[in-house]
Amino acid sequence: MNLHVRLFWILTPLAHGLVMFDTEEVQYIETQVKGVIGHSVVLECGESLPSIYIWGFSRTGFIDIRAVLYNYGQGAKLQKMASIFGDVRVVSDSAALVISNLQLAAEGRFTCQSLYETDDGTKLVYTFVNVFVLIPVSKPFIELSNSSPVEGSVAFVLCTVENGTQPLEYTWTRQSTLSKKFVNVSEATGGLVNLTSVHRNHTGWYTCSVRSEVNEESSDPLWLEVIFGPDEPFINVTPYTLNSMGYSAIEWDTIFLTCSASSNPPSHYIWFYNNSQIYSGQRFVIKKISRSQAGAYMCLAQNSALNARTKTTIILTVYSDPPFNAFPAVIGAAVAGMLLAAVTTLLIFQYVVRNRDNNPWLHNLLFRLRPPSESREEINFPEDAEIAEIPLPAERNENIGTVPPQFTQESGNSSSLRLLIIIILAFDIALFTLGGCPKALHRIDSKVN
Repeated sequence: MNLHVRLFWILTPLAHGLVMFDTEEVQYIETQVKGVIGHSVVLECGESLPSIYIWGFSRTGFIDIRAVLYNYGQGAKLQKMASIFGDVRVVSDSAALVISNLQLAAEGRFTCQSLYETDDGTKLVYTFVNVFVLIPVSKPFIELSNSSPVEGSVAFVLCTVENGTQPLEYTWTRQSTLSKKFVNVSEATGGLVNLTSVHRNHTGWYTCSVRSEVNEESSDPLWLEVIFGPDEPFINVTPYTLNSMGYSAIEWDTIFLTCSASSNPPSHYIWFYNNSQIYSGQRFVIKKISRSQAGAYMCLAQNSALNARTKTTIILTVYSDPPFNAFPAVIGAAVAGMLLAAVTTLLIFQYVVRNRDNNPWLHNLLFRLRPPSESREEINFPEDAEIAEIPLPAERNENIGTVPPQFTQESGNSSSLRLLIIIILAFDIALFTLGGCPKALHRIDSKVN
């Protein structure tokens, strides 16, 4: 069968499906290509340029074939209907078909019938290319059945997308108001969050993410606010002491009563004393409480959105403050100051005596002894009994000077005793003034005020 006869059978009217009747073996190739709408795809037809080829197309689910492009050896001829697929052209030196700006209409089955002249004779190849056009996921948006559901009611959150090739994978996250962290929503199934019993923990920002084979998009967060409460109030008393009846306080102290009840919107608080309204607000302050203010204090919490209220009551007992005697505090501070001054003076005295060789000028200043040239044994220090007489150098005598002869050992000891008493009294007054007295006065002032 010559080439023209073969072409006749290949080019039999396209309405009959481009079926070729030939006694020789025909090669069939099956492939598939996925392309994203608006992008480009390449449909291959053989490894080299055939002598003659025809591209046809049939929609998914249909058997009719429509011609897209053909080449009888005199150049490619593009059919008008090819424009519905996008921008169609043929690759030079090849029978491959390139579709740019891919459109959804290109999804279907493309068939390339190609005829090759080889050394072994004529070869006919059918190449089937199944084209899948993928649509990117559009930005999802969220719908709420009720943006402010009441705790215990039923609500749902729906995530929808306008475009996107299946299958689609949905991911839900919620940002809680307390931790500020994003957590996965366990109640989600696909694009639906079904809250069969709304809880206050469901309050937060909801975000839906949708993922496909092509891309992933996330919705804008949507706020879900659950209305609840008020819970039973709790009263915090500061300062306080617990007793068998409730709380107790000391007369003339300032007492802070703080009421707290979980609620959304926040609770409004009203205070009652012995069933009489006395204050409106969360914290009630009693300055310099007296025994006449002891009794029952009740806090009433109200939720204006639900017109609901709860209450709690405490019993406050006030005890009188025992009288404060400032005399023991002053005497105690004075005694402590005197003891500290005496110990400090004795330590200084001991230091001067033991270091008289290193600091003779300080030793002579305190004790007013005889001239340094005289023997130190005459001073009558018991601890000096075993110390030999050591004369002072002549140059030191010049610096220190001489003591008048009439200044005796007895007068020197008397002066030292007077000096020691003066030092002790000075330390006593200083330490009492700087330490004990201000502390005692502070205690007196705190009790009076």
